[in-house]
Amino acid sequence: MPPRRRRPKPTPIKKGRIPANAAPVEVEIETVGGRGDGVGTARVKIDYDERARLVFVPFTLPGERVKAQPVADRGEGVAAEPVELLTTSEDRVDPACAHFMACGGCALQHWRDESYQDWKVTQIRQHLARIGLENPPMAPLVTAEPGTRRRADLAVRRLANRTLLGFHERGGNRIEPIDTCPVLTPPLQALLHPFRDRMHEALASGEGGDVILNHLHTGVDALVVLPRAPDLAEREAWAEFAETEGVSRLSMRVVGDSDPMPEPLAVRRPATIRFGAVDVTPPPGGFLQATASGETAIRDTVLLAAKKAGRRLDLFAGIGTLSLPLVGDGPVLAVDGDGPAIAALRSAADAAGIGSRLITEQRDLFRMPLEGDELDGFDIAVFDPPRAGAKAQAVALAASRIPTVVGVSCNPATFARDAAALIAGGYHLDRLAPIDQFLWSPHIELVAVFRR
Repeated sequence: MPPRRRRPKPTPIKKGRIPANAAPVEVEIETVGGRGDGVGTARVKIDYDERARLVFVPFTLPGERVKAQPVADRGEGVAAEPVELLTTSEDRVDPACAHFMACGGCALQHWRDESYQDWKVTQIRQHLARIGLENPPMAPLVTAEPGTRRRADLAVRRLANRTLLGFHERGGNRIEPIDTCPVLTPPLQALLHPFRDRMHEALASGEGGDVILNHLHTGVDALVVLPRAPDLAEREAWAEFAETEGVSRLSMRVVGDSDPMPEPLAVRRPATIRFGAVDVTPPPGGFLQATASGETAIRDTVLLAAKKAGRRLDLFAGIGTLSLPLVGDGPVLAVDGDGPAIAALRSAADAAGIGSRLITEQRDLFRMPLEGDELDGFDIAVFDPPRAGAKAQAVALAASRIPTVVGVSCNPATFARDAAALIAGGYHLDRLAPIDQFLWSPHIELVAVFRR
């Protein structure tokens, strides 16, 4: 038997070096790319070769002319920093935040709402067009309002005489200290300065950490990530802080600790969030949909697709955002690889007396997707993976006989790949709902219903 031929590795994009003394270039911005940068064409010198290249300039809009400084070759084009705005688009508006351009959290606050929203939907359309879906059945965009994001992952660094708490700069590790954030809910904004001051006391000069905040139905659930375990006096200080600031639950994780469950420092009231008619206590720092309105839009689309369905399958179920509403009309199998998340869902289902109708399973769906006869007998399958998508699971679903498959995604590129697998397996796209949970960022959420 002849030896199997190895597939050749794809040739990587060769990146060149931009001279340190490269002169600024003038760029006419034609569109906005997937990262939120304005994109145009200009002649740029890379190594010893000067030729026309795509140039990516952040904080610019279509129709604007800008002087920009080339800084790096991405391979597909040249990243540049804006130097001077030569002409201005009529779509340009004043940003909502004083930290805009320094903070890496938002990329598009300078764009008029209508054009910004059209661009978000266009991102989905472009990715689907690449797999042959030119005119997908698209519902109107659901948009998030300012002040509604209920989760924040904040970076912290103690300097000699002050502490920085905020978000990392765009494309870098420097922390932009945040005084206020227009996307966060008011209770999260109110905790920015108190946590900065408390971390200043908890850290030594040069040390760093993280503060992860989730705004639940019963208040703010906080997880602090520290470089070392606090002593008794420090633990008491953290407990007093939680009482003073009204934090519902305060937990701690030490960097390098292998225990998946953080240690509680203070529990003032139950830290719960409600899905359907069931209260769930998520693990500290656990994943939530970014906004309550976005969660509602996702849930309503899924429940509509599941109407009259019998057995339901929820893949990448997490803490039960969709499993618990789905169990109201039929039995559900909920599967996820995150042990603490699936344990929280199991505990909530048992406490609500619906344990017999909601079966949970911990399983790594990237390495071991449900497939073959494991998928037999289900009337609907829902999958809501991380940004990397669900390549193996989508292929397995495509080979199944499940009448309806619903995909939830926060990445149109990986969604298009997974959708292509389903379509190749005999499904058609019945409905697609775009949801802007990530206000002023390049990211867009969507829910897609596929039928056999």
